[in-house]
Amino acid sequence: MAERQSFLIVGNGIAGVTATEILRNEDSAAEITVVADDPFPVYYRPALKDYLGGKIREDKLWARPISFYQDRQVRFLNDRVVGIEVGGHSVLLRGGQTLGYSRLLLAHGARASTLTCPGLDLAGVTTLRTVADYQRVLRYLKSVRRVVITGSGTLALESIETLRHRGFQVTHLLRRRSLWSEVLDPTASDLVLQQEKRDGVDVRYEQEIAEIVGQNGQLSGIVTTTGAHIPCEAVLLGIGIEPLIDFVKSAGIACGRGVKVDGGMRTNAPDIYAAGDLIETADPLTGRSRVIGQWYPSIQQARAAAYSMLDILDAAHEFRFGNFYNASMLYGLEFASVGLSTLPKDGKGYQEIVADPQPRTYQKVILKDGVPVGMLALGDRRSVLTFKRAVDAGVDLSPVAARLFAPDFKLTKWLDSQEVPPPVLGVSREGAVAIKKATYTERTRTSPPPDKPQGLVEAILVPVAPAKVKALLKETYLSQTSVVTIGRAEGMSLTVGHSSISRRHAEIVYANGRYALRDLQSKNGTSVNDQRLDADTIVLLKQGDTVKFGDVSFAFQTRKAKWQCAGKNVSIAERVTHSAFCPLATHAEHRRLGILSGSKQPSSRLHCSHNERDTRSCCHHTGQAGGFLAQAG
Repeated sequence: MAERQSFLIVGNGIAGVTATEILRNEDSAAEITVVADDPFPVYYRPALKDYLGGKIREDKLWARPISFYQDRQVRFLNDRVVGIEVGGHSVLLRGGQTLGYSRLLLAHGARASTLTCPGLDLAGVTTLRTVADYQRVLRYLKSVRRVVITGSGTLALESIETLRHRGFQVTHLLRRRSLWSEVLDPTASDLVLQQEKRDGVDVRYEQEIAEIVGQNGQLSGIVTTTGAHIPCEAVLLGIGIEPLIDFVKSAGIACGRGVKVDGGMRTNAPDIYAAGDLIETADPLTGRSRVIGQWYPSIQQARAAAYSMLDILDAAHEFRFGNFYNASMLYGLEFASVGLSTLPKDGKGYQEIVADPQPRTYQKVILKDGVPVGMLALGDRRSVLTFKRAVDAGVDLSPVAARLFAPDFKLTKWLDSQEVPPPVLGVSREGAVAIKKATYTERTRTSPPPDKPQGLVEAILVPVAPAKVKALLKETYLSQTSVVTIGRAEGMSLTVGHSSISRRHAEIVYANGRYALRDLQSKNGTSVNDQRLDADTIVLLKQGDTVKFGDVSFAFQTRKAKWQCAGKNVSIAERVTHSAFCPLATHAEHRRLGILSGSKQPSSRLHCSHNERDTRSCCHHTGQAGGFLAQAG
């Protein structure tokens, strides 16, 4: 009989609960214990700005129900881990109790960085990190007109935007002359800061808080490092995070600023893993270390850790520190990046290719010896996943480097012609459920799950509710070659004119034979089978899923496409051997799938071995794929 696994998880943030879900889904018999000193369930950190803005209630912040652990038969201890006995496979709790484990995941996160100046204890001063922090801010705002916010990360920017739009006078202090220097280059930073200034924010460069002043315990202003005095009634600190590594480092586990891990989230200690805001990553190209501290990467790290703990992590799809995907909104501008987004100091062998300037838009790709290693997009991020595809594959873009952002050049089509695989959207597991099973066989590798699209498959969103909206919508076929966008704004692939739908609400991408859905930080959220998605989290859809954008629901359906030859239906299997497969076609996608992806009509004269005649005289291929009706006839 196989030994029952005992998994111990420290922390119940997004990394901790994600790992818990995977461990339980993959091993129904395992003993799982979660230890956290915060009794509250994980919250949607990306939704804190909407909570601050009064757009959502506090009960909408929680990402999992209070019964989350009980429903999954997971033991939860409201306690704090203070030590690890690596050799003994146990941890020490604050009260003196010890807990054993087979494998341990450290996911207890980080604390908000703070200042050391006088006045931190005055009412009106708080960090920007937790729900409790934002509750304090909301209490302070009742008697506030002027707010000072220091910091250059996403929480600081979101708070500045939200409070300015609520009518408060906001001063933004920057330690340097740019924002988020680990990710944004000076041009991108300036674009965001110009947005702030146009909105009436008082931006102060190269200034920090030297002293917070007040009387009778009440804040009245600050003094900056340049000697300037700025009156205010609230000071919000968004200056970064500090991973909680004290007891981890004491146990002899390798740490820098955070815990050091490999692509499988393994530490240097046996059977100990780490994920989320706790870890430090090193870029494989530049060697630069950083603590990411972002929502979506934390989820992917937790997935990698859980699969590693189960010994089923696909080694080809580990968490890649050099090309992870990150997306957010930066003061009203869509933002996304992949891999390296700023040039290293020496810059040797690197080339930046920047798109022609457009209003409120900035895009660039970074090549190293012709191979893409990163991409940054601000204002318009629709092309980022296409570039991620090139980054993931390490394809040489030298032949088309000068045309990458040309209006008449489609990178997707060029990558298709080179038979470049789809982008890697996240870490993945090997085969079926397996926990150190010697019986793990080739059958699990060669027999895909039954809901995985195979061959040429149509995917459709069918409107199901509400009735008044359903009457205005129709079945929507999903593209396999371009991003499908859903929202109220004009130009969306699926435009839904309903008040619960954001202008850019969600998107669906076809990759690795599956359709991947991602919420774009919409106001009212996106749900699959009544489970609300975390903002910017990618979820793979399966046949029969109910997808809800705001208050509008769709059924996700897949079916094999039908083809016709001389008026006769041809199945997918038959089409592969049918003489109408057109082996002489010059379009690579037509040769591979039998369709003309991304084109309503053939881009070149296609020939068919059927009687050696032009396809227009022998075959009429009809198949809905790529969002277009593909016809050769």
